[in-house]
Amino acid sequence: MTSDRGALKEHFLKRLKYDPAKGRQEFFDPPLYGQGTFGVRVNKKSIAYILCYSFHGKSRRLTLGSYPKMSLADARAKSRHAAQLVEQGVDPGKKKTLELFEYRTSPSVADAVDTYLQWAKTSKKSWKEDERMLKKDFVKSIGDMKLQDVKRRQILALLDDKAKTAPVAANRLQAVVRALFNFCVERDIIEATPLVKMKKIAKETPRERALNKHEIVWFLKRLASPTITVSTRFALLLSLMLAQRSGTIAAMRWVDLDFDQGIWDRSGSFEKNNNPIAIPLSAPVRKILEHLHLLQAVKHKKRGNIEEPSPWVLPGRDRTLHQTQPSLNRAMRRFYDTYVANSELVKSEGLLRIAEGYPRPTAHDLRRTATTHMSGRGLGKDVRGRILNHANLSVDAIYDRYAYFDEKATALNDWHAYLLDLFKEAFGHKNWIKVYGQEAPQVNKSKAKPAEIEPNAPRTIMVGGREVVLSEPKIS
Repeated sequence: MTSDRGALKEHFLKRLKYDPAKGRQEFFDPPLYGQGTFGVRVNKKSIAYILCYSFHGKSRRLTLGSYPKMSLADARAKSRHAAQLVEQGVDPGKKKTLELFEYRTSPSVADAVDTYLQWAKTSKKSWKEDERMLKKDFVKSIGDMKLQDVKRRQILALLDDKAKTAPVAANRLQAVVRALFNFCVERDIIEATPLVKMKKIAKETPRERALNKHEIVWFLKRLASPTITVSTRFALLLSLMLAQRSGTIAAMRWVDLDFDQGIWDRSGSFEKNNNPIAIPLSAPVRKILEHLHLLQAVKHKKRGNIEEPSPWVLPGRDRTLHQTQPSLNRAMRRFYDTYVANSELVKSEGLLRIAEGYPRPTAHDLRRTATTHMSGRGLGKDVRGRILNHANLSVDAIYDRYAYFDEKATALNDWHAYLLDLFKEAFGHKNWIKVYGQEAPQVNKSKAKPAEIEPNAPRTIMVGGREVVLSEPKIS
């Protein structure tokens, strides 16, 4: 029915109620030529704005929205837009159906993350860390939302909440989410990113944490904790001994080790800054690596050679994967928290600085600790830069991975001797292997097969394509 009151007014809509006796009712504005007839429909469940129009000689009806969720002014504007589409030869009803179909088939946040990670696996070294952050902190919160519905305020709320307990992690998450949306814009999955000109959520201050002599003793003692695995212990110890990034230590491969020459030779593809580097392997480091290989060889034999030997020096729980930096940080956090919880022990030993300005040590702090102490023992800037493998775009740095090799070897040998003195201070005259390693299981001679390794016989392993002779597991 057409209203005889002229155009619909807001006060009229407020008085509208469903009358069971009359059933569904419709009220319209006076019809306008070329713009259809705007009105409202009142039924048992809702009041809806409608537009009646003609398209190619056929009557059409379009639902514009519901009252009072949509204002009368917005509904009229939407009606005028629909009339303009009719003039352009577009059926607004069909257009709405198409848009609704596109919306329903548009990707959710979780779908977009999966698509991004498929690309990242072949394009980014850090894709596993991207996956961890996106799945844990982003998908878990708004994974079911349509990607195109995600607003700037929702992302800010998520990041602000993260920054309350982990400000640096909030910045890292923000960077990954930004990369996700930029990827989706480039692939025409969405039209724009909600992170345009979004500043960093938290202010970052560079870490300056380096362990002093007493704290190194504390660290060496805590490494013996039974709560961490042998692989994790040696990953942390080697991070301190070699002054390399803990993530790089965790991803050490047997194929990159040359025991004959005493070199850990890494190609640029495995480095954060793509600089190649050769790290000298001191005698203590080689003994640790030989012991780790021997343990893996014995375990492999016990499995009946069903599985392929692990290519990693420091495998994780899944032998096909290596340790990760987050797992090393979790180990550091665990034995730090356990230690500081025992206030009497902390007070009696007096080894660890626990006060404002001394945050909990992380795995990366071991690298800073090593270079700080080596510098204090006379290590020059040039050699230190070569050991740390900091970015250097000179021709010499790019092509000569063996530059300053002898100087690096001398500095590391001196540092390892110093560490061994501190180790003896903590554990007496024991060695690294006896404290942190585990003795290789003895083979029962009566049941040993001819091909099995006798417990006291010399052992050989293949490392980096070379045969290396190993002594017994108890390495001094």
